[in-house]
This record gives sequence, structure tokens and C-alpha cells, in this order.
Amino acid sequence: MAPPTFPPVPRSLFYPRRPKTRDNETAFRLEALGASRHTTYAQHLWGFTILRTVYTPESDALFPIAMRRLDAWARYSPHQGRFPKYGQAYESKAVTDGEPNEELAKRFYCDVIEDKDRLAGTQSDAEGFAKLRDYFREWLVSVGVQPDLPPNYNDDDDDDDDDTDDPDLDPALEPNESHDDPRFRSVLVVDEECLRSLIEELADETPPLRTAVDREEWLKYLRMGKKAWLWMLDTGYMTRDESQFSPPGFRGWFRLGPTELLWAWFKKKMGFRASGGMITETNVSSSSSMVDEKSICYAPTNLGIRPTRRRSAI
Repeated sequence: MAPPTFPPVPRSLFYPRRPKTRDNETAFRLEALGASRHTTYAQHLWGFTILRTVYTPESDALFPIAMRRLDAWARYSPHQGRFPKYGQAYESKAVTDGEPNEELAKRFYCDVIEDKDRLAGTQSDAEGFAKLRDYFREWLVSVGVQPDLPPNYNDDDDDDDDDTDDPDLDPALEPNESHDDPRFRSVLVVDEECLRSLIEELADETPPLRTAVDREEWLKYLRMGKKAWLWMLDTGYMTRDESQFSPPGFRGWFRLGPTELLWAWFKKKMGFRASGGMITETNVSSSSSMVDEKSICYAPTNLGIRPTRRRSAI
């Protein structure tokens, strides 16, 4: 199914800034979304591609439910910053103009790939993730997008470097220069463990768009869905030499919560770090000297939560 078509983001939704009535963080994100270049696929939209790797009779029934809930919570996430804390004292600080937030929510779109013949039973380990990375690159080509640029790619305009002659680049495909769209750099994976977390931890309904009545209700909303997760694979990072891993042991895949998709996409889009804005030496606890593919749990830094180690359930 082709992605929905959206026009460019109206400039009036992100400029001029209106800090008293609008969410400035959302305004910056809409502006960044409006500046997307280099591809026409899913243009003016944010989101990722999801690969399903679990195919059982039970998962056939649960997977559509999980995807529906994931979609609802991802679309809820642009509104999270509008209603700080709880009680009458904070009602006056709520962002009253939610039109930009709703516009950002409407522009969320994920391609969901279900390919039982090739994806069923793929293990969530280094070998399995490498296979999924290659599958994802094939899918990019199928929709007309250039996969990750080769490691030695240089887009500087100098006389000694003619990028158009690079045998690794297909001139028939759209260039995907500088990985401008995170959709083409990272991919989400749903295995059996992910699927269970989405079903067990994500409610059918998201919190109401209003200030919480009291602290108890506020904490209840904050905790909703926090234990649900998916795998995210940074396919560009995964092609690095082991000597370039930062921190040592991090190989480009980690667990990510549904309401963190917004944060992850725009951190990468707005040039957070070469590692993809996910895990870096500066935002991983110094005690986490070794990181494996089942121990990462990171949270948006604007929530004041440091990344922590999560014990694997496997």
C-alpha cells in the first residue's frame, strides 16, 4: 500500500513562534519535517518501516491489534508536552492551541512489512539483525530509494571525487543523501517478545488530552505504556567496523518504546549525532561499559530520565 499523500507543512503552523499558546518543540519538529529533501517516498511524513518476524496462529490474531495500538500511541505522543503535571495550578500552563500537535500526529505513517516466507523465525540476535538489515535495504530499492550510502561516500564538490561514478550508487534511485529521512536509516522489528509487550502493556485508549486532575492520575498517565517496546535497528551504524562502536559493545540495535518513536525520528532528523541520536558516549551511564543487544533501555532526555540497563526477559 502506498503511503498517504500530504502537502507541505503550512508555515503558519510553525512560524511565528507562539510560546504562550503553542508547543514550541512541536513547531520546531514541523519545520524540520517541512524541510525534508532528497526523496518523494512518504514525503512530509514521519515514521519508520516495521518488519514482522513472528508468525504463529496466536500472533496472526494479536499482530493487527498491536499495530493499531502502536499507531494510536505514536499519534498521541505529539500531545504529551501540552499538559504539564496536574491540578488547577497547571491548567493555566497547558498549551491551548493543539492544531500544530494534531498536524504532527496526522503525519505519522509506518510501512508494515509481513513476509512469512523470508522473515518468519528470524532470531533477534546479531546474525538475525544482519539479515533484517539486508532485507530492509532490498525493500528500500523496491520503493525507489537508495539504501545506505557506502562508507567512503563523500558529497563534497571537489574535482577529484565524482560521486556519480561510484559503482555502489544506483543513479536510477533517489539519492537519500545524508540519510535526510530517518525512515530510510532505521527500521523497527516486532518479534514474539515485542508483540507480547505491545499487547500486555499498551491500552486500547490513550490518556485524555487535558491536565491531570491530581498527582495520582498524572502518575498513572505517565506510567501507561512505559513497558511496551520494539526493536530499533540503526542500519547505518550496523555497517561500522567494531573499532568505531561507541560505547564499546553497542552494535546498532536497542529497545524503544512506542511514545519514543517521535523523539527518535526527530533527533535523527535534526542531526543529533552520527550514531543516529540514540546511544552515545555522552548519554549512556558511565557504569554501562558493556552493552548488548538485550540490555538497552533509553528514554528521551527531555523527560529527565537517564538510560538504564534492563534485564532481559529471555
